[in-house]
Amino acid sequence: MSRRLALTLGGALLVLAVLAAAVPQPALAQAPDADPAPAIEGALPVEGGTALVSVGADLAPEALVEAVREAGCHLESLAVASGGRLVPYVPGAPAFVNAGFPSPVAAGTALAVRCARPPLDTPDLHLLTLVTKEHALPDGFVPDGLLPLSADLVMPGGGTPYLVDEAAEALREMLEAASAEGHTLAVRSAYRSHAEQTATFGYWVALLGEEEASRRSARPGHSEHQLGTVVDVTSPGMGWELEPALGDAPEGQWLARRAWRYGFVESYPAEGEAVTGYAYEPWHLRYIGTTHAAWLRTTGLTLTEYLEELWAD
Repeated sequence: MSRRLALTLGGALLVLAVLAAAVPQPALAQAPDADPAPAIEGALPVEGGTALVSVGADLAPEALVEAVREAGCHLESLAVASGGRLVPYVPGAPAFVNAGFPSPVAAGTALAVRCARPPLDTPDLHLLTLVTKEHALPDGFVPDGLLPLSADLVMPGGGTPYLVDEAAEALREMLEAASAEGHTLAVRSAYRSHAEQTATFGYWVALLGEEEASRRSARPGHSEHQLGTVVDVTSPGMGWELEPALGDAPEGQWLARRAWRYGFVESYPAEGEAVTGYAYEPWHLRYIGTTHAAWLRTTGLTLTEYLEELWAD
């Protein structure tokens, strides 16, 4: 057979196939109440992650995105497999950005979907930022709602410390309750800016050397004090100094038993250095709200462990 004849026959067969496809075909019988094909076939990683699923029916890209979201996926990205590569679709982008993405997406198309971890359905998340030796605050971080503490909450000569408004309110309740039971406690320090923490850490390095300083003070950007929800408290019995002996003093024991009821917890408890990286600081109290203070108390974890579990991927 000549090449020209083969091409002619091939073309004729193609025309016949197109014509055959255009001829109306009898519809298959279907029960009136039959469910339509699902938009997505396969399990989406709604708790976070990436999965390969397939498209259940011909869908426009926008409808596909909506179907993925309705299935509970906090969509980060999706892409179809085409020609041995993944073609991404960017929701909300101008048309030319998604020019290579098929429209509609045909039923049976393989679809790679990445879902974000869903937002935690727990209260007071704004109080639960993880700040450790390994986890720094964003550059330039300054908390909202900083207020100067009134003089009656501050130790003599303690200047004017600042604290986030809701933490300041809870602090007043806690210190007044302690006073009503005969314990005098006052704030020595509270919010520290990045610059102030730089000076504080530098002081300890000059005094003790870098290795020992890192047990007693946080590097700039890694200090809970920068959150504006942390206070260092002391008492006249400690000479208004920050001493581990506070933990054994009556006022320190009161804090250990009662501070959680006002939303405050020790960040660096006794025997917690292997986890936290910091020496015992019974004076360092962080406000995390009454809900999480109670939950933390129930677990027996350090605050570091609790927050790491809470924010685990």
